[in-house]
Amino acid sequence: MTVRTVLGDVDEIGITYAHEHLFMTGDWPVRNEPDYRLDSFDAAVVEVTEAQRLGLSAVVEMTPLGFGRSPSLMKELAERTGLHVIAVTGFHKSGYYSDAHWLHHYSVDEITELLVTEIELGMDEYGLVGPLVRRSTARAGAIKIATGYHAFGRGVARLISAVAAAARRSGVPVVTHCDKGTMGHELLDALAAEGVAADRVVLGHIDHNPDAGYLVSLAERGAYLAFDRPGRIKYGPDSDIVALVAELAGHELGDRVLFGMDLARRSYWPSLGGGPGLPYLLERFVPRLEAAGLGEVAKAALTENPRAAFALRR
Repeated sequence: MTVRTVLGDVDEIGITYAHEHLFMTGDWPVRNEPDYRLDSFDAAVVEVTEAQRLGLSAVVEMTPLGFGRSPSLMKELAERTGLHVIAVTGFHKSGYYSDAHWLHHYSVDEITELLVTEIELGMDEYGLVGPLVRRSTARAGAIKIATGYHAFGRGVARLISAVAAAARRSGVPVVTHCDKGTMGHELLDALAAEGVAADRVVLGHIDHNPDAGYLVSLAERGAYLAFDRPGRIKYGPDSDIVALVAELAGHELGDRVLFGMDLARRSYWPSLGGGPGLPYLLERFVPRLEAAGLGEVAKAALTENPRAAFALRR
């Protein structure tokens, strides 16, 4: 199985965080919320290096178009630290983009073509804000789509068509932002109608809805469930996630589980005066799973499962 990273295609990625943010350098969501601004290369090196001491080998960098995604910084970080960085093209919630943004106006075919070129030729250094493209050699390895709370949001159904077409052409998976853990089945239905199987979809933030029956029903369809809130206690205790993983394992669905931290704020980085930091998942959360008899599930969720979930499949 081959996974596309910013430094090229690789066959092994090792211990992988399936939802992370390393650089968000601008655009209006970042200007509107300064805590989102992640623009320190040195801080990113510190955060990554600390987690690598515990075994971290790869991250899926989920910063999409419109948040100051930086192919050059991702590439430089990968070269400096040896981290495998899987970048994304695609979109956050449509409300984050101005009325004049092209995603509201271009056709499905035009958007599809833009996404495919980011995967096959290289990402635009300036997030396709145009009119010129500064093509990086770093290629995207997944396509992001985001929904709102219990609703797709403006124009998202059309974007899903473009994302699905690009995924079919390129062979990369679709990764999602499920606001508060909602819209999981609706996303799977919409993507399936466009020819994208559930096992090519990673449902992000799904543990923000800690309903075991709901998560089991999504996993039974074949989707990957990205549990990305360990350590961020304001959304609920880690014990909730341990219980959810145990429930999935009891239904023999441990192969659908992925883990990440989603540390998309400066206040989450110890190097910038916050926490819990990237090491937390391996240092604090995984031992909780091991103590609950879920060590093998945790190992698969960090290694075999992400390797399968993010593999190119044409």
